[in-house]
Amino acid sequence: MVRATNWVGDAVMSLPALEVLRSKFPQSEIVLVSKPWVSEVYLNHPAVRRQIVYDPDGQHRGPQGFWKLVQTLRAERFDLAILLQNAFHAAWMAWLAGIPRRIGYARDGRSFLLQQPVEVPPPSAYGHQAYYYLQLLFRAGLIDKPERVKEIHLQVVDSEKQWANRYLSALSLGGPRFLVGLNPGASFGPAKRWPAERFAALADRLIGALDADVLIFGSREERPLAEEIAHAMEHTPAVVAGETTLRQLMALQAQCRLIVTNDSGPMHLAAALGVPLVAIFGSTDERATGPLGSPIRIVKDRVECSPCGLRECPIDFRCMRNITVDDVYRAALQLVKQWRITREYSE
Repeated sequence: MVRATNWVGDAVMSLPALEVLRSKFPQSEIVLVSKPWVSEVYLNHPAVRRQIVYDPDGQHRGPQGFWKLVQTLRAERFDLAILLQNAFHAAWMAWLAGIPRRIGYARDGRSFLLQQPVEVPPPSAYGHQAYYYLQLLFRAGLIDKPERVKEIHLQVVDSEKQWANRYLSALSLGGPRFLVGLNPGASFGPAKRWPAERFAALADRLIGALDADVLIFGSREERPLAEEIAHAMEHTPAVVAGETTLRQLMALQAQCRLIVTNDSGPMHLAAALGVPLVAIFGSTDERATGPLGSPIRIVKDRVECSPCGLRECPIDFRCMRNITVDDVYRAALQLVKQWRITREYSE
């Protein structure tokens, strides 16, 4: 049993660890315990045999619901629990389920619940977050020292591609048109969000330069932000924020020829799908949580207080306000040029 992380971006960054587990134990059944909002990341992924969805707002709500989950896990008679999630609750769940071998990082006061607590390595020992999960497996003696991760891969299946084509056709989009996706949200907090009016100005410029159509992505909670950007634009984009499941979001992202995004879960999804990506960083460290893959451009202003890792800026939001529309526009055009040259060469 592997307890998955609770954030979409972390779920994507943990995929190399799951893939190494699958290659190391090809005959074992790897069952993921995941929250509903991240479970779709792992659908159709070859490293995961099955999932048990832990729904604390639904069937597993409250003490009785949690006990129902524990009983489900007990019935599985797992040999080993690997806790990619760092919380005390994850270790308590595995301990109550009677899983004899329980491996996780020794943090959040949970070491006494783990059969094999692993000391948390310093950031200098792993650097990027993807290695944080691989280091857990390595330090627990489950795998050899991991190799450098350069890319993470996700795919959408044919039925999802067909759905995306139908959806875009209904919006009179797609086909030969150049499709640009914007992801202006970031669920962690506003400190990670480039200003809405700059997304709007950028979108208008890209439409003019690339003869493009624009999709604005986001969650249901981010719908007002997406509509604010749409209303500030001279052109008319398609606002799909709050209208898709996670897999549908991925299917639409895969149709884009360029995505501009903040540091967020959808950023990691787009990178893993291989979509040309411009990622805007402010309060967070692109060396630790940046997208892995290519083609990618990072836009960041090196101010003295960044990265701070805060949800909200306590001063003047300079790390994001110093990034101009021109900065992101130039990065986007350079990336599109590189992508076109690469495609022509490969063909």
